[in-house]
Amino acid sequence: MCCVQFPYWFQAQESIVFSNDQFSGINSVIISPTQSFLNPNPWDVNLLAADVFIQNDYGYISQQSFVGLKSAEIESSNIKKNRTGENTPNVFDFYNKEIGNYHFSSDVLGPSFQLKIKMKEKDWSAGLFSRLRTQSSALKVDNYLRFGNQDLLEPELYTLKPLKISFMNWSEIGLNVATEIFPYSAYQWIIGGNLKYAIGLDALNLESKSPFQLSRTSIDINGISEKSIVASNYEIAASFATNYNFETEKYEYQQRGKGLGLDFGLTLVDPSSDAENYNFKASFNVFDVGFINFQGENHLLKGSPIQLENNPTLKNTKFKSPQQFLQLLSKEVYGDENASLQGTDFKMGLPTSVHLNLSKNIREHHYLNAKWIQRIPMFENSLKRSNIFNVSYTIQKAVIGYGGSVSLYEYKSLQFGAYLRIGPLILGSENIFPLIVKQKKLHSGDFYIALKVYPFWDNDMKRHRRKDCYCK
Repeated sequence: MCCVQFPYWFQAQESIVFSNDQFSGINSVIISPTQSFLNPNPWDVNLLAADVFIQNDYGYISQQSFVGLKSAEIESSNIKKNRTGENTPNVFDFYNKEIGNYHFSSDVLGPSFQLKIKMKEKDWSAGLFSRLRTQSSALKVDNYLRFGNQDLLEPELYTLKPLKISFMNWSEIGLNVATEIFPYSAYQWIIGGNLKYAIGLDALNLESKSPFQLSRTSIDINGISEKSIVASNYEIAASFATNYNFETEKYEYQQRGKGLGLDFGLTLVDPSSDAENYNFKASFNVFDVGFINFQGENHLLKGSPIQLENNPTLKNTKFKSPQQFLQLLSKEVYGDENASLQGTDFKMGLPTSVHLNLSKNIREHHYLNAKWIQRIPMFENSLKRSNIFNVSYTIQKAVIGYGGSVSLYEYKSLQFGAYLRIGPLILGSENIFPLIVKQKKLHSGDFYIALKVYPFWDNDMKRHRRKDCYCK
């Protein structure tokens, strides 16, 4: 199987609806480690697949759809010129909420394969996969920038709530294994897992450990009174590692960290007398249990008040790298550019989550599906994925599959999607309306396309003969 998925802007995601398709094969093991065992085909090969997911409630584009973006000229909002998202189309503007959130993830599934094998009279599904992943998130961030966005004067005193921003870019080489247990049960029990070797490439963890004070004062600059923002009572920890060479402005691939990850799944299937269908399926999965140890830099800034706005040192310096920026801050805080450096080792936790999936056969080839994904960060500096609840109705046949879905992101954002699989081609979206319908505030959307190469030497009759007969 070859599957290629291309993302669209702001909010794309894993193709959740397609992952319930029996023909999703090796591509589904990153959503359910046991799904490959239910693949009607005896082997499966993926050449390339990619998806991207971005969700935010900070910014938007006014009066636009994704189709229209191709020919639109997008301007930034400007309060002084009375150009805002509320009164002008094609303007990038801000929600200006007191609290902001964002999630970003991208996932490229590289060369991967899966085989059905028999060992000691027992059926197994085994496969190898390679992935390149990026995740970043910031939850419940105190949006102090909302004052500047609205051209408002900041309060004289403002207590900034603690915040944490995490980012990691890493690759994985994974082994997937799934098999049936309890062979004499009236139901089909499938257990599966992914063991993943993780190669850390880039990482950032920025954390304000306690509330700190922001003070607005006035200073005299060349006889003109200008405002100044001063931070005090702060304790900020920053850890980072990167492969980007800021001097040559090139990305130089090398391993910056290493670790292990584990995915686990258990699926219960109520089989149908028709080997190509089932009556009911329920699966429970835990993903991304593990962490990566990085070699980079750890900095701690804690001490005397520091001027953030209209600081001549910060204002007149062009920063070329994170090291230079942190060294300059260290000199401002401690009087020594190296005093903030605390060490070189730090740990980043994988974005651990629990997945529950239910699927009920309504009639032949028709399925009602429900999927719940909940993040459960477990380790130090863990990445945090988005929470999702999705309900879909799908029709799955050997040559064609299609369906519609309703998704609830972070349990508050309602979106509608659909997918179509016809022969080797798959088209779909988990948030279809912003693609073609103008939105008052365009801040989300999703589109994916997949191309699959099936094992054409196989056919329905051969698959039927290989299947066990679950006769009652």
